[in-house]
Amino acid sequence: MKLFSAERERLVFLWPVGMMIGIAAYFAPPDEPAIYLSIGALALCTGLLLLTWRRPFRIYIMPFFLIALGFSASSFRAHLVSTPLITEELHYRMVEGDIDEVEPVEKRVKLVLSHVKIEGLPADATPLRVRLSFRDDGAVWQVGDRVRMQADIFPLPQPVMPDSYDFARHFYFRRIGGNGFAMRPPEVISSTGNSGIYNYFSNLRHRIGEDMRAKMPGETGAVAAAMTVGETGPIPTEAKDNLRNSGLAHMLAIAGLHLGIVAAIIFFNVRFLLALSTTLALRFPIKKIAACIALIGAGIYLFLAGAPVPALRAFIMVAVLFGGFMLDRSGISLRTLSLAAGFILLIFPESMFGASFQMSFAATLAIICFSESFAPYLYRRGNFGWRKIYNHGLSIIFTSLVATLATAPFVLYNFNRLASFGLISNIIVVPLATFIIMPGLVISLLLMPLGLQWLGYIPVKFGIDIMLRLAAWVVSLPYASLHLPAPSDAGLIISAAGLLWICLIRQRWRLFGIPVMIMGLATMLLHTPPDMLISHDMRQVMARLPDGRYTLLKGSAHSFTAQNWLRAEGQDEAVPLKDSAVECDREICDYQIGAHHILIIKTKWDGGRAGEVACASNADILVAWQYLHREDCLGPVQFIGRGELEAYGAHELWLKPGEIKITRVRQNPGQRLWQLPFGGMDDGYDEY
Repeated sequence: MKLFSAERERLVFLWPVGMMIGIAAYFAPPDEPAIYLSIGALALCTGLLLLTWRRPFRIYIMPFFLIALGFSASSFRAHLVSTPLITEELHYRMVEGDIDEVEPVEKRVKLVLSHVKIEGLPADATPLRVRLSFRDDGAVWQVGDRVRMQADIFPLPQPVMPDSYDFARHFYFRRIGGNGFAMRPPEVISSTGNSGIYNYFSNLRHRIGEDMRAKMPGETGAVAAAMTVGETGPIPTEAKDNLRNSGLAHMLAIAGLHLGIVAAIIFFNVRFLLALSTTLALRFPIKKIAACIALIGAGIYLFLAGAPVPALRAFIMVAVLFGGFMLDRSGISLRTLSLAAGFILLIFPESMFGASFQMSFAATLAIICFSESFAPYLYRRGNFGWRKIYNHGLSIIFTSLVATLATAPFVLYNFNRLASFGLISNIIVVPLATFIIMPGLVISLLLMPLGLQWLGYIPVKFGIDIMLRLAAWVVSLPYASLHLPAPSDAGLIISAAGLLWICLIRQRWRLFGIPVMIMGLATMLLHTPPDMLISHDMRQVMARLPDGRYTLLKGSAHSFTAQNWLRAEGQDEAVPLKDSAVECDREICDYQIGAHHILIIKTKWDGGRAGEVACASNADILVAWQYLHREDCLGPVQFIGRGELEAYGAHELWLKPGEIKITRVRQNPGQRLWQLPFGGMDDGYDEY
């Protein structure tokens, strides 16, 4: 106990972890927990905590209170955003709604509509919001305008494979109940202008992005807009892949680097300008004034960026830091980070499952703790000349290295890839962003009301061009991007626990966290690739060949589903079907692996006929997009038909000697708020 008592002050920062356990406990069950369970658990733990507040054993009640708080926050949030869901495909329906969000993507535009009316759909069955995409015709869309269009609307997309990301949950918490496509650009019924602060900032954000893409054509302007207002959709696929594979994707996500640089630029420049006046410097607290103005500037930038989770975390930390300046107190970094994490988990508990939340907090935690422990020994004292250059260069190298190592488990878990030369890329690009790109963007925003933003675009274009060329060069190197299987869920938790141990423990036994992190990462070595994957709508079927590579028996290897499958198995591309040994024609694929024989009916047959063919061929499993029944074949054929796929979602098959193991997205008839009733799912995903 002596060892832990010495770390007592640090272990207090673990309180957001208790909330995370409660959030995970809410999202884990297949059935929706009763809301009275959340209220009762929170009330009980709160009562016990109040009764024991002045007693030593309150420390044993606090973890249960935090778990109940995380569980209750998740339950309340899920019911607060509740919306009806589209339950079946709706074709050629007239849709009317107010534009809530404009999401430009490459060659297309996606609009999120609120106050929706859908032709032929009752009001109580209409989602609060829907997202519709259409081909970009160059028109400018204003948030707040009411539009009308003819569209096909579909239910929310399902996970592409068991244990993969749940897109339906993501859209549900945005209060979106359906996705779809418009046949042509919408017609504007009425325009409300920039009424309301939300509409004003949303339209301003979109106009800034359009101006940057127009004045800096091509991928340069698209990247500049992403770094300024967070619109990553228009970035060409090749440039986006290069940045991702070179370890520079974080430059596109507005987070601590961007918001911190903006706040620092405003703070130091305002303080410098105020200090030029002797009267102001002697009579007024110019440091506090500069901190206040910098905080306001950071808040405006947060709104312009759309307030993503990493930027919100950074803003909270900046607010606490500048608030400390104004109150003559110093900001305590770990306390600030735990406060930011707790606030976001309380307001947006679902963000815990997002890669941006995980990687942002992991990188920031590691950098803060590294600076606390090693900065006094690494950096030379002095604020002049070569020492400042030396310290800054060393800071970039070590922070990039620490952030890369800390986020590696989360990168592998979410993206199944690792940038081998990410450290080298960041050593060059971070100073470029700090001293050239971000100051240029700030200057362009300040000069935009005068129409002189092009002056700021000059350094921005110069810096981004270098960044893109560097990314393309790094990607061209051998083994620049490694595609690897993801660690298991348990492995990710073990790695995260190891990271927390390393960062929060100050004594030498903190080093025990290193083998713990390695153990968590090593779980990816235990991954056994499935022999077959079947999408929930059977538009894609992928099979494993004897050499370990995969081929698409049905569907396109470039589809979203197939690309996710290949990435999850640590592979770059699928083997063309014609180059594989699988016997396939336009209607049937005969897949055999070991002693197992699987028959895949690729076209729509009568269920009875499909069963007869499978029975006659002595197949072990029949996969077909028909409703199959046991009486279709009295032999030992196992059916995976339309009924099973609609009810249980995507399937994975492991075909071992004498054994067939099947996992599915939904293992039982449980239903969550963001899921359609069991057996009522009927939609494809790849169009999204």
